[in-house]
Amino acid sequence: MSVATIDWREVWERKGRAAVSSYELRTLIALDGFDGGAGTMTPAQFRRVARLVARTLGLGTGMRVLEVGCGAGALLSCLRETGAELLGIDYSPTLVDLARQAVPDATIEIAEADALPFTTDAVVCHSVFQYFPSYSYARRVLDGFARAAPVALILDVPDLATRAEAEAARAAAGSKPGSHLYYPRSFFTGGSVWTSSVEGYLNAPFRFNALMNFREPRA
Repeated sequence: MSVATIDWREVWERKGRAAVSSYELRTLIALDGFDGGAGTMTPAQFRRVARLVARTLGLGTGMRVLEVGCGAGALLSCLRETGAELLGIDYSPTLVDLARQAVPDATIEIAEADALPFTTDAVVCHSVFQYFPSYSYARRVLDGFARAAPVALILDVPDLATRAEAEAARAAAGSKPGSHLYYPRSFFTGGSVWTSSVEGYLNAPFRFNALMNFREPRA
């Protein structure tokens, strides 16, 4: 598969160096990359994602949840109201610094997605898999999720079956085409997979979510 060569690490480091005057949700969403083209999300849409996470994972007091690729902490900030203990990792030091300030009650570390420093009750990973360099790296990430938690919710994964339509829609919205890694739904064998349903989010028809239960026997 042809994917445009982009230094995503540099992109996220640059975003993390932006001047920040407040840590309101709209600012965190922009820092996390949902601020342009087909990837634009409003605070209302983002809160809808957070409610899906909380409901699907059954988050509540006494639970530990780890966000992999937490960026500046937009999703973690929305999950505070669940009462769960919040953990986060990201490979960008500048974004981790911002996330620690935005969500001071969370434990957030600099780490790679395939080398998790925590064990936890659940993992959530929102709109991150498209930035991975290869399927083999993504497979290592899934293996790490299975070691870290009994369940993982992976959101906003580009669907290989709709790649042509997605690229056309992204180009029309001003997003850079060919810059994301697309996945067959079969990559998440053993999980429950369904199409994203965030109303008004232009990427939604071309993205899917996957819930992986690592303690259930595989078919």
